[in-house]
Amino acid sequence: MTVDRTVCITGTEMKETINQFEQDRRSNGTRKAVRSLISEAFLIWMDALEQASAENDESCRVSVTRTECSLDRNTVIRITVGMGEMLSIRDAFLISAIVDEQRASREFLMDFAERPKQPSNAQRLEQLLSDAFRDSSARPDMKRCDQAINMLFDIIDMIPKPYRAQPFAVISYIMWWMGQEGAIAAAISALAIDDRCSLAAIVCSAVERHIGPAWTSET
Repeated sequence: MTVDRTVCITGTEMKETINQFEQDRRSNGTRKAVRSLISEAFLIWMDALEQASAENDESCRVSVTRTECSLDRNTVIRITVGMGEMLSIRDAFLISAIVDEQRASREFLMDFAERPKQPSNAQRLEQLLSDAFRDSSARPDMKRCDQAINMLFDIIDMIPKPYRAQPFAVISYIMWWMGQEGAIAAAISALAIDDRCSLAAIVCSAVERHIGPAWTSET
C-alpha cells in the first residue's frame, strides 16, 4: 500500500475538517454529514480489506486483479476525523476488519455509521459482535486484519498525536481479536493520549483478565 507521507497532516487541517463536519451536521443533518465525510474513504478502506481477504481464497487468485491501496491525505483526514467525532464511525471501521462482507456489508456498515441508534442497526451490530466473540469457529481472516492494522498505522504516522487515540484503540481491539500480544501496547498508547478512550480500556481489561474470543480457546 502507498501513502503520501511527503508532509505530515497538521492540526489546522484536522480542525478545518472537524469544523466543516460540525457545520454539515447542523445544516444537513447527521446522516448526510456522515456520508459526505467518509463515504469515499470507507470505499477505499473496504476495497483494500477485500483485496487482502481475496488472498486467502485460492479460487480468486487468478481472477482477482489487485491494486495497491492509496491512502491520500484527504482519505487519512476523513477517516481520522470520523473516528474521533462519532464512535459509530469508528465501530464501522472496526467491524469491517473482523467480520467479512458477507455478514456485514459495506451498505449496512455505512448505515450504522449514519444511524447507530436505529434499533435494527444497533441489534444487528450487537449480534455480529456476540457471534464473533462466542463462536469458536469464527476465526480471524488474518490477512484482512493485518491490512486494517497496517492502514491504521499508516494513518497514525501521518496525523498529529492528539488525534491518534481512536486509531490506536481500533488496532488494539483487532490485535486482541487476533490473539496478538501487541494488543495491550496499542491500548496503552491510546489511553496515554486520551484516558477516557473506553475501547482501549475494554481491551486492557480483557487482556488483564485473560479474556479472549472463543476461537482463541480452541488453539
